[in-house]
Amino acid sequence: MTLSELLQGVSVTKMFQTMYGKMVTTHDVKISGIQYDSRKVQRENLFVALKGTGSDGHKFLSSAISNGAKVIVIEDDQAIPDSLCMHTGTVKIVVGNTRKALAQISANYYGHPAKKMSMIGVTGTNGKTTTTFLIKQMLEASSGVKVGLIGTVEYAIGDEKYPATHTTPESLEMQQLFTQMVQKGCTHCVMEVSSHALHQHRTEGISFTAAVFTNLTQDHLDYHGTMEEYFTAKKMLFDGLSNEAVAVTNADSDYGMKVVDGCKAKVLSYSVNNHSNVKAENVSVSVKGFTAVINGEEISSKLVGRFNVYNVLGAYAAVLALGIDVKNKQSVIASLAPAPGRFDQIQSPKGWTAIVDYAHTPDALENCLQTIHDILPHRYKTKIITIFGAGGDRDITKRPKMGAIADRLSDVMIVTSDNPRNEDPMEIISDILEGISSKSKTFVESDRGKAIAKGLSMASSGDVILVAGKGHEDYQVIGQEKIHFSDREEILKQASLK
Repeated sequence: MTLSELLQGVSVTKMFQTMYGKMVTTHDVKISGIQYDSRKVQRENLFVALKGTGSDGHKFLSSAISNGAKVIVIEDDQAIPDSLCMHTGTVKIVVGNTRKALAQISANYYGHPAKKMSMIGVTGTNGKTTTTFLIKQMLEASSGVKVGLIGTVEYAIGDEKYPATHTTPESLEMQQLFTQMVQKGCTHCVMEVSSHALHQHRTEGISFTAAVFTNLTQDHLDYHGTMEEYFTAKKMLFDGLSNEAVAVTNADSDYGMKVVDGCKAKVLSYSVNNHSNVKAENVSVSVKGFTAVINGEEISSKLVGRFNVYNVLGAYAAVLALGIDVKNKQSVIASLAPAPGRFDQIQSPKGWTAIVDYAHTPDALENCLQTIHDILPHRYKTKIITIFGAGGDRDITKRPKMGAIADRLSDVMIVTSDNPRNEDPMEIISDILEGISSKSKTFVESDRGKAIAKGLSMASSGDVILVAGKGHEDYQVIGQEKIHFSDREEILKQASLK
């Protein structure tokens, strides 16, 4: 592909294109591929220098050129002199934002595959993963289409599954995934859209057919700084919708109507409590799932908890937003399966139940524990044992809040390690303990495997052990190392259920 084709729609502030003393035109420059990692650059590639929180691609321009880059796209004109580009035969392009440029260049390179599918984006603090899984299942069951999925747990193309590297991949990898989806016959793509991805313009240029907002509660303040900035990042998805798109929003969330304020798209709301277009009434939850009346029609689902009522509502509203009439609504909703690692129940012959859940924010932990209270059989004398921690190198202000929630809704707490990364696990645990007043029912065990073993040893018939924070994850991040660890596997091993 030529450089002129790649630069379609890219706002260029400066272009230095003198190679070995001779001016070249962008039509003459052939590009063999795109990279933003200088180590992966090959001959005649275009390299985009991204500024990240941990590294800056501008520091690796010489390396990219040495590895064969023919074109470099940068923000900082001073990062490399024109003279060096001239003598190495490198075209230097300066843009205002290299992340925006990478998104546009990647889309151009792959022929805009997203335009060949109906794109559904889901954003919010909690519920993104489950909602995307449910939308995919509903679409495939209702209209027989083939759906691609991009999210926290996995990437999927129909029934083919691939491990996920990021909730929302970098724009280059995203366009590669879209291309594979189109090649394999996908007509729809549903994806989680994280606040990081929006702030970093990874989804720049994608025309979403529908966007879903689940909720907004505290998370990622280590990155965004304030809740207002966090909200502003989420709102970018809706501000970018066209007047032909549909914005689906949770009317029961404090931010639900704010996030769609001023957007051009048609708004379709869902709720349990407030007025909305898609409303659930007469909601009843139990250990077997929930029943409700949605817009006058009674439905039942095997998904457990009130939070899953919202996930089902959001997914159903999204499908309606696409113009698909779910004629067999009752059977479709009854067949929906949860996402991996979300309220995953493990029953013991001894009578206790372990629940593995991804809850790693205050709101998610509270939802999870409240659900256990809602479904716990009161005729038994039971206790709730909560095993949890908090991630290192992340928002520290949520740690005592999680401690306070666990304290209020648990009978026993075991505070442990959860992806400590570059922090001392005991310092993270200390932050959590600041929110806990009931020290007598609190235990500390930094080794997550031993913490799970302790929790299981304390459990009697009828008890519930919630192991929160990791869900589907099968690793612990300690320092720079990723070590295999699965809460589910550990429970099965410790309880001799394998």
